[in-house]
Amino acid sequence: MKKIFTEKTGQFSYQLKRACKFCSAPIPDDAHATTEYCPKTWDENGKVRDCKSDYHRENDKPEREIQAAYNGRNKAIKTRIEFLLIKHGDQVTTEMLDTYDIDLTECLRYKVDPSSMLTSYFLNYKIVSNPFNNIHKISFHD
Repeated sequence: MKKIFTEKTGQFSYQLKRACKFCSAPIPDDAHATTEYCPKTWDENGKVRDCKSDYHRENDKPEREIQAAYNGRNKAIKTRIEFLLIKHGDQVTTEMLDTYDIDLTECLRYKVDPSSMLTSYFLNYKIVSNPFNNIHKISFHD
């Protein structure tokens, strides 16, 4: 086998024509056979260049955007619940929930007891709904 890096030349060989999957920079022949990305480097300002992470973040982008939208919606509902509590207290009507745009179907999880009481769980709050009188009790929940 041919020697790839010599002390005489002080240079790497690129005869295998391997390249980084993210930025297409050449990868030296003496790098480990499974190397697919450039090595992680830092510039003088401390900014990191990490082709492997950048490549995978680009591939994960659709899922991350969906998750960010989901998280944003839940935080917005939490804020509206807090405003509702400040304005009207912990027992509210369905009309009040509608006014503050709090849709019980957009909860993180829910359960229905045998007595038909619906408990909807949101970020930090749970709302117990009585379907017979349309009164909803809001309480703090971890």
